Order: sequence, then C-alpha cells, then structure tokens
Amino acid sequence: MQTFAVFIMSAALAGALLYLYWRIRFGPPAKSSIPILAYHKVDTRLELGGTMISPKRFAGHLDYFRKNGYQSVTLSRAVELMRQGESSGKKYLCLTFDDAYAGLYQHAFPLLREYGFTATVFVVTDYAGRTNDWDINWGGLKFGHLSWEQMKEMQAGGIEFGSHGKSHRDLRSLSPEKLKEELAGSRQVMEQNLGLPVAALSYPFGLYNEAVKQAARDAGYLSTCSLSPGIKNSSIDYYALRRCGVYVTDLLWDMKHKIDHDSPWFWLQDLWSRLVNWCAGGTALAKRILHR
Repeated sequence: MQTFAVFIMSAALAGALLYLYWRIRFGPPAKSSIPILAYHKVDTRLELGGTMISPKRFAGHLDYFRKNGYQSVTLSRAVELMRQGESSGKKYLCLTFDDAYAGLYQHAFPLLREYGFTATVFVVTDYAGRTNDWDINWGGLKFGHLSWEQMKEMQAGGIEFGSHGKSHRDLRSLSPEKLKEELAGSRQVMEQNLGLPVAALSYPFGLYNEAVKQAARDAGYLSTCSLSPGIKNSSIDYYALRRCGVYVTDLLWDMKHKIDHDSPWFWLQDLWSRLVNWCAGGTALAKRILHR
C-alpha cells in the first residue's frame, strides 16, 4: 500500500512539473486561434507507424464534431477568419491531412461529405499518383498517393489542397536553390494541375527555421503549418501555425481535449503532439542517412 501511495505521489509530482513546463514554455492558445488537427492516413490497412486511423474511428471523430456544434473550415478560410478577428467565441475547426494519401479519396472524402465537413490536404507533388517511396516505410508496407484526377474531384467537392513540398525533405537542410525548388516549384506544379491558386503549405516533418519561413513567403504562400512552432501558443504566426497531431492511440477523450482550447487537459494534448513531432525529427535524420 505504501509503495502504491509513493507511486501516485510521484506521478502527480511529475504531472505537475510537466504542466508547469508547458505553462511557462508554451501556455494557453490565443482566444482567437482556431483549432487545427493534423491527420495523415485514413485507411483499413495496418502499419507500424502511429499516424493511421481507421475509417470507423474517423467517422466517430466527425460525428463528435458535428454533435458538438463544430463548423469546419479550410486552412485558408481559418486564416481569413483569424486575421479579420471573426473567430473568437465561435466553434470553428480546421481538419488537415499531410501527405495526400490515396486512402483519403476512398475513405475520408466520402465521410467528410456525409457529415458536411471540409478539409485541407497537403500534397507531396513529386509523388502524386505514386507510392510513398520517399518514406522509410517501416516494415516494407507502401501506400499510394492521390492522383491529380482524384484531387480535382475532391477539390470540386470543397476540399482545399496545399503543398507539402516536392519530395518531403527536411527543408532546413536545403540550399537556397533547392529550397526554392521545393516550395515555389511544388506550388507551380499544383496550380498547373489543379487550376486554382495554392495558398497553404505544411512543412515536412513540421520542421522549419527563419530561412524556410522567408522562402515560403517569397514563394507566394499566405500561410504555413507546423506541429511544434517555437513560439508561445498565445502568439499566432501565420507562417508557423500550430496544429495538434492525431494518432492511432487517440481516444475520443483525446480528440475532445485537442480541439477545446479551454479544456483543463488541452495542455497534455499539446505537449504530447509536440513530443511526437520532436521524434519525427529522428525520422527526418534517418531518411537523410538512408537516402544518401
């Protein structure tokens, strides 16, 4: 019994210290900020990674959002609302998907239409219609990416498409010429294939620095996303918008506290998302080593 009491007290102390660190380092979000969720795969196949969720679970998320009065907006629309000061006190929600996997067309897109939601999908342009050979593919299981025709159909159904670079590389490691090619080049290819301006960018692996942010501005993007911005949550940087990742381990309880910025448990979701993204930096490093 005494051992159990010591364990509980130690866990409580560790939780308090983590909260104190989060409160000092990041803190609560600005009242005008719109929650942005970062999904990856919605598919029926299993994989070793932690970013895939099943269509059934995704449907459960959408059902919860709708029942609780959330209205989804694209990332570009979310930026407009925040810039114009029209987001405070409203239940806006932005759903984003990195990598533009083909499973989105088969599984996520029909569910988004069924529940009346929209989303923003970020495309790795060199791999449109191809498999994800850019990835490490733990376990050897590969996934396909959306084709341009599938994207056009989804775009006609209200889905926004943004860039995730040309080849999903750590943008911080690139020369100015390569960085321009990844950002301006991917945007140009998307506009040629989809016929609409591309305003949004998601940094591969969520990683960026000031040079990358400036290159994104120079390339014509109006907003960019990260999973772990270096600034406090109370500041809204439209070239490093904070998103909260969605993972295979997430329960509906987690989803509730990811999108409720006033929740007493929001801090835990924010800190966990940042920790997972920090680990993604290891994936970026492994990719550079393996693909040399």
